[in-house]
Amino acid sequence: MKDWPYTVFPTGWYQVGYSSELQPGDVRPAKYFDQDLVLFRTEDGDVSLLDAHCPHLGAHLGYGGKVKGECIECPFHGWLWTAGGELSEIPYARDERRRVGLKRWQTREVAGLILVWYDAFGREPFWEWPGIPEFIDEVNNYPITLDHVGIRKIIPQSPVENTPDYYHFMWVHGAGQPGTPLLWKEDQHYLHTRVGFVYGHGKKATWMTPNGPVFGEIETEAWGLGLSNARFVLENFITNQLTAATPVDTEHSQLFETITVNRQDGEPEATGRAARMIEFQKGQIRRDFAIWENQRYVEHPPFAGGEEEHYARFRRWSRQFYSDKPYTASTEIAAAG
Repeated sequence: MKDWPYTVFPTGWYQVGYSSELQPGDVRPAKYFDQDLVLFRTEDGDVSLLDAHCPHLGAHLGYGGKVKGECIECPFHGWLWTAGGELSEIPYARDERRRVGLKRWQTREVAGLILVWYDAFGREPFWEWPGIPEFIDEVNNYPITLDHVGIRKIIPQSPVENTPDYYHFMWVHGAGQPGTPLLWKEDQHYLHTRVGFVYGHGKKATWMTPNGPVFGEIETEAWGLGLSNARFVLENFITNQLTAATPVDTEHSQLFETITVNRQDGEPEATGRAARMIEFQKGQIRRDFAIWENQRYVEHPPFAGGEEEHYARFRRWSRQFYSDKPYTASTEIAAAG
């Protein structure tokens, strides 16, 4: 982003794929954080993300590399590397050893997502992502919808910075009125907010509010800047939408959207209003793209209408992810309106 003040990628957990799309034996080339990487799953089912280039003669393991048991085989000379990045075997010189290896990145599989930890200062993970309960509760929710948005000229902070922007809903998303802040809670890397809305404001009936306007809310949870979930609550109709933005380089991120809706009576599959909501939310996030991809960062905005209270609070909270200094503040503010 033009005039962006930070020189490092923010610390945190980031999505690099979906568990269901990486089967035992699968190998994928990847690029994140300006690094060439290889993602694979061993025959026993372990996920590994390694630096991509073989230390022998530099071949990229993601292009032609094969899983052999619990190792990945280099496509150039067959050197075998373990899921941990250690050299396992040189096939034509089995008695020889070399003091070389590949960096293994910290990964997790949670609620159907494959995650990687990134910290510019080399620190090990100091929090874990708890996942979205609705993503694994298929008794009460439809199976998750996997939306591969792709690589866009967007930085991870932009989607999360929508959290305190209560006015943009009217111009970008077609809301009839701005949101009303109900809760602001920050606890180190975790940010939890609730914003009230009148769904269907000013209209007798819509597909979303067939019985007329209804007061509902958007509950947002962010864990760092790479993962943020919006829970849209409209009476007993609840949608979860997780936005994941993972840096590819200093200007681009790979975006994933993961969505589920709670099961509706008479709909064994996500049809009717549930299906329409899923497609609606896919479209809503894309309305922001033209703005984010062409935006300039304004360090000291001329706020109006009370914007400064939560916007400034968000930006203070976000600074911790670009720094090696620990963040210890804990803040909770509830406001009814």
